[in-house]
Amino acid sequence: MRARLVLVLVLVLAPRGSRADPSNKQLVYVGLGLAVPTYVAGVALHESSHALAAVIVGAKVEQLHVFPPGIDPHAHVFRFGWTYVRGLRTRGQEVLFFAAPKLVDLALLGGFAALVYTNVWPHDRYGQLALTVGATGLWVDFAKDVVLFAPTNDVVQVLDRWCMHGWREVPARLVYAAAAVGLAVIVARGYERTFATPAPAPTPLVVPVLRAAF
Repeated sequence: MRARLVLVLVLVLAPRGSRADPSNKQLVYVGLGLAVPTYVAGVALHESSHALAAVIVGAKVEQLHVFPPGIDPHAHVFRFGWTYVRGLRTRGQEVLFFAAPKLVDLALLGGFAALVYTNVWPHDRYGQLALTVGATGLWVDFAKDVVLFAPTNDVVQVLDRWCMHGWREVPARLVYAAAAVGLAVIVARGYERTFATPAPAPTPLVVPVLRAAF
């Protein structure tokens, strides 16, 4: 009877076979599959940030277009999304409206940095990949303005409100580019931890077995 009891306890408490970690090749395929939903979520976040900033300062959102991309009927240029509001009364409100997506990018990438540089980074590699792909989308949204100079560009609009034109905008552009490089290092660390650093093995659960004679 004692032997049977020990056998039953071993079968009940024995760890089940754990799911094998995905290979790097599998992660690449999954990451490619996440590209489209990440793009849609990124456009929605960008335009919603504009709209939220407008609402905060008391302006009215007249049009919020997230998907599909196309020709902006007001600016007559191709855009991934657009937001039009009415009632921005001061230069500060206009600056907040145009800068809102970049501020959100900075805040969320700061949270990503807090994860990737600490021990709270998830153990599941799919979770790591999802966070890193999302952070990549945020970085692209932030960094693309380094090389964009169209009059409808958010950073151009902010610099215009600050009367920075020609050579006067060069220092601001350099600071912005440096910030983009710093954020790129954070995102690269996410890829390093996802693809190059093996996930730590879970700590085995040790349960004492009480033996009793019958």
